[in-house]
Amino acid sequence: MDGAGISRRAVLATAAMAPVAAMARAAPAKLSVGDRLARFDLLRPGAHSYLRSTEKDGAHVARDIWQREVRFETVGGVAKLRVVQRWDGTGPKPSLVTRDSLFEPGTWRPSSHLRVTIVEDKKTVEGFLFAADKITGLPGVADNSRAEFSTAFPEPMFNFETDMEMLGTLPLAAGYQVSIPFYHPGGGAPARYLWTVSGDEKLAGPDGRPIDCWIVECDYNSGKDPSRFWYAKRTQQFIKLEARGPDGMLVRKTLLF
Repeated sequence: MDGAGISRRAVLATAAMAPVAAMARAAPAKLSVGDRLARFDLLRPGAHSYLRSTEKDGAHVARDIWQREVRFETVGGVAKLRVVQRWDGTGPKPSLVTRDSLFEPGTWRPSSHLRVTIVEDKKTVEGFLFAADKITGLPGVADNSRAEFSTAFPEPMFNFETDMEMLGTLPLAAGYQVSIPFYHPGGGAPARYLWTVSGDEKLAGPDGRPIDCWIVECDYNSGKDPSRFWYAKRTQQFIKLEARGPDGMLVRKTLLF
């Protein structure tokens, strides 16, 4: 082939790659509280259990078992999404943590969050009420240790305690990036975080058949190694998480059933 032919092929190849490069450079989607979540209809009521474990120097240790249940209910005459959690600790000190969170269906706009922590004989109750501009103590909760709590928001925030379920309602696809405003009730500062679909992978399922998954990453604005979430492509069900601790410890959350 002569030089002109090679040159023409190079131009055509460059032109064909241009849309791909443009997509790669596209700005992340910006999700705001109140937006309809693109794949909310994939969310199904029901409970799932997860093992949280750590691994270092060849030792793999179970830390706790999480049960997380999605419900659709009517509360005070209003349709609500409810996510109820129970964490049973396996450490030397018996522990139990429960979480009860209410949201607007379709948007995941948070209403309230109630967290109860029991370690040995000590019980701590924390109730929070979400508003567009702030989060405050939830009224009417007995022994609420956060009754006087108040933190202002720069914009409405999603509840960080249910990110595992919420991420599964987004339009996950190759190259997808999204900025999400999250706040962990009672801790840290409200902020936006960037989540990126960095690739895909087939994981072995419990029956031996592979589960085709998206890998979603977030470094939580740390600039360090990101945490990685695996979501089944077909259902967008969360399958597992891996995160590296500062001491090199690998933290895992894995779907049991």
